[in-house]
Amino acid sequence: MGRNERKRVGTSNTEGKSGQKFFSKVSRGPMGKFWRGPMSRAGHHDNTPILLVLVAIIAVVIVIELIVYGTNNFVSPRNLSNILMQVAITGIFALSMNLVMVSGGIDLSVGWMMSFLGAGFASLIRHVGLSEPIVVVIVILAAVGLQLLMGYIISRTKLEPFIISLGFMSIYRGFTYLITNGREITIIGRFEFLGSKVFTIGEGLEYSQQFALRVPVILFVLLIFIVWLVVKYTKFGRRVYAVGGNENAAYLAGINVKNFKLLIYGINGLFISLASMTLLSRLGTGSPIMGMGKEIDVIAAVVVGGTALAGGKGNVWGTVIGVVLLGIMSNALNILGVSPHFQYIMKGLLIIGAVLIGYYSSLRTVKKAKKKA
Repeated sequence: MGRNERKRVGTSNTEGKSGQKFFSKVSRGPMGKFWRGPMSRAGHHDNTPILLVLVAIIAVVIVIELIVYGTNNFVSPRNLSNILMQVAITGIFALSMNLVMVSGGIDLSVGWMMSFLGAGFASLIRHVGLSEPIVVVIVILAAVGLQLLMGYIISRTKLEPFIISLGFMSIYRGFTYLITNGREITIIGRFEFLGSKVFTIGEGLEYSQQFALRVPVILFVLLIFIVWLVVKYTKFGRRVYAVGGNENAAYLAGINVKNFKLLIYGINGLFISLASMTLLSRLGTGSPIMGMGKEIDVIAAVVVGGTALAGGKGNVWGTVIGVVLLGIMSNALNILGVSPHFQYIMKGLLIIGAVLIGYYSSLRTVKKAKKKA
């Protein structure tokens, strides 16, 4: 090896060492801590896959709309406010359904219970002539009481929540048609607060550029943070996961499992009453089909958000992402001119896909635990 070649090799070794020192300093610095800390945790978070799916769907819809129609209505302020309104009602349902499912239960009756409460509310105002505050109290007490009854049967027996809630769904359906006789009960001009508009951003602009914020959206956001804080930082939240994960272990730990499940269903009733009154206030009509099929949307959002059907796994933010994902998918298909019947197919595929992902994820977790052991 000649003198010049030895110099070049020495120089390259020096450059390599200096490069290593540089990257070593970077990895020990703020950027390195950032990538090892928040970014690393985000990459392994339970909500990361569904969040990436949400971002991908938004990007695909924007690109398709630009290519096919040459417009960008999907991300217009007016459409974004419409999406928020569409997901708010389902989101209120999903927050309490998340608690029910994480604790090991399920409720198929929420859709027809909404129809029953909405029709009953409208009938009490229009036909009986009761004042709105009194009817609000009656509806809340009825919803909580009926859910407590269902929760009592479920918690005191070994019967499956699926079957019990299916029976209650049929009961609510029958009462709904008895109240309405298959017709809508209109209360337009009354009880409009929960569906009202708070303010509009860009009032002087064209309609598509106006963003309207309504009470249902504010209520949904408030409930998100309330449920998240309670689940994250209180004994109640820890007990939800304990009961859903292993009832026997939770009982041995001193938790009254039966009464706790009863409490969960009572909370579910409160949220169902809020969602029902909000939708009624928005529509101005108590319709016998106002909640028909809502249970599919709610359970789909919760399952897609990562909540295990067996219980013990799930989180509030995953449920919120699931609700937004389904709302955006439905809105995007409408904007792209896809048949609304196709939405049912997409929801079904999402549910099946989410359950399969959860199944294989749990298998991988078990394998890792065995390797460590």
